[in-house]
Amino acid sequence: MTSRDLDQELARRDALAVAALLAAGSPCTSESRVRIGTVLLRGWSADAEVRDVLRPVFAAAVPDQRALIALGDIDTWLRHGRIARGWWVQAAAGPDPELAALGAWRAARADLRGRRVDDALPLLEQAAAAGIAGAALALGRIIEEHGDDEPAAALFRRSGTPEGMLRLAEIRLRAEDPDGAQEELARFRPPPFVPGTLDLQAWGDGVCGEIAFRRGDLEVAEDRFWRARHAPGDRGRLAELRLAQIAIACGDASTAFSRASMLAAGTDAAATHARLLMDLHPDLMAEGARLLEQEE
Repeated sequence: MTSRDLDQELARRDALAVAALLAAGSPCTSESRVRIGTVLLRGWSADAEVRDVLRPVFAAAVPDQRALIALGDIDTWLRHGRIARGWWVQAAAGPDPELAALGAWRAARADLRGRRVDDALPLLEQAAAAGIAGAALALGRIIEEHGDDEPAAALFRRSGTPEGMLRLAEIRLRAEDPDGAQEELARFRPPPFVPGTLDLQAWGDGVCGEIAFRRGDLEVAEDRFWRARHAPGDRGRLAELRLAQIAIACGDASTAFSRASMLAAGTDAAATHARLLMDLHPDLMAEGARLLEQEE
């Protein structure tokens, strides 16, 4: 066992000892036991034994909102997550507005994971109104999907998140306002990329590429779109489509054909536009195909 492993095991032993003391009814008040237990759970939520020892502490304190949230955090590890949601919904109806917002946000996320969007909406509204940035962002995404850009923009701005800024810029671009899109990106600072999360840097490059493209600065646009090829959703393929368009504008037959033909094999909007490009520029595409064949 390494020294790090030993430190971890000793810390776990201490956590279990404190949890057992709380469960046994330590001399402090019920409210204090819940607060201490909440801090303990936050650090050891992945440890099943710690969760099991702490659960009676929180169960005894219901309907305390902190206890309800903690019970949800414990039961979310169960196979049936709706049980956890029930605790969080109870917390969302409690008297403390900040804890109620936290409970609503927890419950809304559970609904979103379960694709229960209608159930999530009122909870997201409650949490967003209380200032929870993630809730404002999530609610804005849903509203944007329904084509309501104005209320979605207000939520994205309220969220103050890097993703929100990118979505605001995209809304400005849909309104044919590249200067406004540039303004929305003034404070955009992408966080370091973590595998499994959205690549906001690539997404931001795509937005910057679109701004440059619409301004006619093809050199800058090409550089940005090249970096945006791994942007989330369909944005990477749209970046590839713009690169094909830039190649056409520059008379680069082989690159234009290579990119357009690759995209045209798909079934999404980028594929449809790529096939249209190939139909509109048959001579250039034929030349590109000939040049690539010669290279082989």
